[in-house]
Amino acid sequence: MYSVNVINIGGIRGCTASSGVLRALYSWLTTMLDARIVAAHMYQRNALTLKELQSIQSLKDRPVEAAETLLNIIMEQPDAVYLCFLDVLKHTEQRHIYQRLLEDGYQG
Repeated sequence: MYSVNVINIGGIRGCTASSGVLRALYSWLTTMLDARIVAAHMYQRNALTLKELQSIQSLKDRPVEAAETLLNIIMEQPDAVYLCFLDVLKHTEQRHIYQRLLEDGYQG
């Protein structure tokens, strides 16, 4: 179903805590995340389907709802999709979100 191009991020190979981290920071993420930009990059890397991308892009006037939609999709997907999400954040103007997710999700 998904063919994801994932880059190894700081030696992190598995993200079993990914859903927990996203849930813990959900409210903060929905106000900080530029979901339309992230979704476009994730689609280019085959981490989102066209239908998923279109559902997020259609919410251009509702950024919080777009972020909620993207986060919900990511939480339902394999760890590779979360790693792709992290990599997109790292390489876009949302590195602060990437760093917060790493700090809160991989402290031990």
